[in-house]
Amino acid sequence: MTKKNFNAVEKLKLLILIDDRSQIFFSTRSLGAAAKNEVLVELFEKQNYQVRIKKFSEIDFLNTKYENFLVLYHSTEDPGLLYKDYIEDILLGLQLQGAVLIPKFEYFRAHHNKVFMEILRPTLDKSKDLQSLFFGTLEELLECKNKFIFPLVLKSSAGARSKGVFLLKNLSELILVAKRTMRSLAFENAKMFVKSILKNKKSLYFSNHRRKIILQKYIPGLSGDFKVLIYWDKYYIVERKNRTNDFRASGSGILSFPNEINEELLQYSMNIFKIAKVPYMGLDIAIKDGKFYLLEFQFVGMGNYALEKSDFYFAKDNEKWDKVYKKSVLENEIVRSLDRFIKMYVVSHW
Repeated sequence: MTKKNFNAVEKLKLLILIDDRSQIFFSTRSLGAAAKNEVLVELFEKQNYQVRIKKFSEIDFLNTKYENFLVLYHSTEDPGLLYKDYIEDILLGLQLQGAVLIPKFEYFRAHHNKVFMEILRPTLDKSKDLQSLFFGTLEELLECKNKFIFPLVLKSSAGARSKGVFLLKNLSELILVAKRTMRSLAFENAKMFVKSILKNKKSLYFSNHRRKIILQKYIPGLSGDFKVLIYWDKYYIVERKNRTNDFRASGSGILSFPNEINEELLQYSMNIFKIAKVPYMGLDIAIKDGKFYLLEFQFVGMGNYALEKSDFYFAKDNEKWDKVYKKSVLENEIVRSLDRFIKMYVVSHW
């Protein structure tokens, strides 16, 4: 990002990127709904932004320079994450030109990528209570089979709502589930086998199990967890209970909005949010014997159920947490959070 002088009257250039379905930010208004683009544009323009809205496919790297553009984008959960992979190319190209991605590129990388999420974890939470290992092939996993302490939780790197999450009690279960989860047939091996026979030479084959996974410490005795959604200084909390005879809370549908102010949970969430330096964030947090465990976190694709369905939010005022009875509107909170973030973390460094 190039240093520049900023005049408070000057309009900041904001590029809003929408996907192939013309969407940005997930919404609960209806199935497959998203934030309203025209409302976002109107609200940003009222805050003195020069707004352009484009599809990812409309970015012209040859004839347009995006240096010092503020780029608001989101992610996707398309089948196979093929379009997400395409988005990644566009975002990295914009960053190389000097655009300011909001949030940072590495935070996008962690969406539906639990391996990279685990790599980011120590930068947000210094606790080592929830350790994990990650592997790119089954063969690499088997090389470490004598190091595992059971029970373990296996997670496929991509997936949401508890999909691809398994509790494993022993090595036999681990190998069985890992084989199934990591399976990715390399048909090139057949050609290599034929060539090795014809040429009487050994071939070094590709693994047929190359879908990356993580293995994570299991926290026994949890009845559920908390989803904390943060839009700048507003905190929305949903408690998620586990399914019957299941250790997973995500995707259970057993949801409630806690009425009591849990100051320790809110402060723990705020500490992580301050380290991340983002306008908004989603946190999946478990509590056991007074300890907090950051299970997962999201910077894009958070899901906005907590914001849109709650009649209140929590906020800190003069070192005291308050419960504010007020409905929130998704578009208003997006713009408010982005504007405050930009003024604090972006403009101040230009």
